[in-house]
Amino acid sequence: MKQASIYAARVRKLKERLEEEGLRGVVIVPGPNMGYLTGANSLLLERPFMLLIPVEGEPNLVAPALEAGPYIEGQLAMKVHPWTDSEGSAGAIAKAVKGVSLKGKWGVEGKVPFLFLDRLTKRASPKLRNAEPVLQGLRETKDEDEVRLLKKAATILSRSFDEFPGIIKEGATEMDVARAATDIIYAKGGTKVDDMLVQSGPRAADPHGLPTRRKLGRGDGVIIDVGSTFEGYYADITRTFCLGPSAELEKVYDRVLEAETSGIEKAMEGVRVGAVDAAAREVLSKAGMGKNFIHRTGHGLGLEVHEAPYIVEGGKERLGQNMCFTVEPGAYFRGKLGVRIEDDVLIEGRKGVEISDTPKEFGWWK
Repeated sequence: MKQASIYAARVRKLKERLEEEGLRGVVIVPGPNMGYLTGANSLLLERPFMLLIPVEGEPNLVAPALEAGPYIEGQLAMKVHPWTDSEGSAGAIAKAVKGVSLKGKWGVEGKVPFLFLDRLTKRASPKLRNAEPVLQGLRETKDEDEVRLLKKAATILSRSFDEFPGIIKEGATEMDVARAATDIIYAKGGTKVDDMLVQSGPRAADPHGLPTRRKLGRGDGVIIDVGSTFEGYYADITRTFCLGPSAELEKVYDRVLEAETSGIEKAMEGVRVGAVDAAAREVLSKAGMGKNFIHRTGHGLGLEVHEAPYIVEGGKERLGQNMCFTVEPGAYFRGKLGVRIEDDVLIEGRKGVEISDTPKEFGWWK
């Protein structure tokens, strides 16, 4: 399928889903959804920049003139209404509103700034609704090209993790480790590294703590959690390392690894996401660590590092072919330590297949 056909097909599918939800169209801004539907990528800044896709008719884009080029020359047919800083966005917005007949119920992407909507609703009075379920649902089943990019991203990040033991040294700071790890990922072919978490010792009890100047010490556990991309698609892997012996950390590590294995084994086509979470959570609960597992078991991967499907406790959504997500149980003990192990899983051939493959048995880093 030619690239232009891919984006036209995605927009057709989006229109079908909007109509099923009783929506007359959707408002989208620069970011993963616009890139997915148009093949062009832009930054979401302060200038009004909106793609209006009606169920009937062609999309209309309001874009700052300095950013309109990739859409005017792009692979998705649309009417582009550029505007300059001198003239302001009001005229372009008015033309787009007229072009799509902005009436009735319209969906809105969750990332749309209030400023943009305020400008839009000065020209029309649609009934605005949350479009995130439609947009997330559209993107969570990957096509063949997306699967290829996800696997490549996971391979690059896996091969990078293979080299991380060499940068985890006593006396190095968390920031030192983060910088060195980032350099390794780029050297291996990563396109972007924008989620680099390094937590050591008692700081590892805070799952989303950013790297600090804390120095790594003997006996410390060290969590490295990285999200990186290849051509826009994310891999997300976490490993917990240990500097020297720690019987306490090893005991927790073994149970977390068992929980991760149980969750991955449960992940199959047709299985509810809540059942995958339960499979991992039950292992830690039986080990007396249930209260120490303080987050969901995983999240989807694609153009965003967190997207549908969400592997959450009690979740009713069923996994389907070509859905990609993480399985990442953890156990956290305030003031002491934390352990998390995360891999990327693709539903392929009706079962969950790990597409990340760096070692994970305790002590592999020695």
